[in-house]
Amino acid sequence: MLKYWLWLTTRKGLHGRSAWRVARHFPTIEAAYFAGAGEYAAIEGLQNAEPLLDKDLQMAERILRQCYEKGISILTLQDAAYPQRLKATDDPPLVLYYRGTLPDLNGPAVAVVGTRRASAYGMTQARRMGYGLARCGCTVVTGGAKGIDTEAIKGALTGGGPVAAVLGCGVDVVYPAQNRNLFRDVEQNGCLISEYPPGTEPYAGNFPTRNRILSGLSLGVLVVEAPEKSGALITADHALEQGRDVFTLPANVDMESSRGNLRLLRDGAIPVRDAWDLLQEYAAQYPQTLSRQNCGDFRGGDYVPEPELSQEALPKKDIDKPKSKAYIDLNEKLESLSHDEQCLAKLLQDGPLHIDAIVDRAQMTAGRALASLTLLEVKGMVRRPSARMYELAEK
Repeated sequence: MLKYWLWLTTRKGLHGRSAWRVARHFPTIEAAYFAGAGEYAAIEGLQNAEPLLDKDLQMAERILRQCYEKGISILTLQDAAYPQRLKATDDPPLVLYYRGTLPDLNGPAVAVVGTRRASAYGMTQARRMGYGLARCGCTVVTGGAKGIDTEAIKGALTGGGPVAAVLGCGVDVVYPAQNRNLFRDVEQNGCLISEYPPGTEPYAGNFPTRNRILSGLSLGVLVVEAPEKSGALITADHALEQGRDVFTLPANVDMESSRGNLRLLRDGAIPVRDAWDLLQEYAAQYPQTLSRQNCGDFRGGDYVPEPELSQEALPKKDIDKPKSKAYIDLNEKLESLSHDEQCLAKLLQDGPLHIDAIVDRAQMTAGRALASLTLLEVKGMVRRPSARMYELAEK
């Protein structure tokens, strides 16, 4: 029976949505294979039935042999293990090839996407978010491209969580080549997934198509850093079409690679600061899986778990704190800051401020203020004493 699914998905001239219409029309995949021209003509929306008249199974049988030899598993749309969120979309792939261990993609999963040409800031944030999501109990779904995808994978693996890397080529094709060892780690802690059979090269047209799988597998899509024309924004568009949430990180307004983030914020994407900012949207839905206490913090290249403070420890911590803090000297560093960063840093000279007060006093939009505050944090000049409070870092 499996060979009939492979037959259907490898018909030249039969695009994915047309193949889905064929599979939906017939009671079984065998019935689809053995049907004649008249039955194909009755399929609603099918423009070209000619590819279905070719009943040659040699390609399907060759793919089955390759999968056996290379340790590649196959899921069809009718299999119980097929991810239900993806199955419920308008255009699910009829066949998924995967190598590794399929994580629970019916549980909490979030797609992390962004540009291949990421800035140092974007790379840091991708790894930080991947790590935090994994620590919170979430499966990280991403592509295997260099840049944001790669850093999100590294962060998630360091956080000990499973990863599903959705490729625009066969799962036996290493692209980009420098990710060979990383993909091996993914196979040990998750899986590589593709709708393309083994040996498929990474053609440019494959990637926009595979992006619907990234969003379809996920509860929401996080865009870490993306220019205005980006595959990450295509994924965000797929997410909206599929009824998924779209999240984005505040970004540097002066950088070309972040203009897509600003567009998303204008269009109503949910701004987030860290992994729990995002996952709290789903905490009530997955109370046994997602946990705030399991979320770590990533600073300056090191992964530092958040301290687990008991209620008994809190008073002692307050008593031990000095009453006055020695903050950094801004005058030494102002010249290296952008205009917005200088404005916000000066506001904090008088002491900690809530984000709402910062936005009000600076007369900035929330997205613009959060972008600059995040950069100040990365530079070690600002810290958050609590969730929505900001203050200058201590000496």
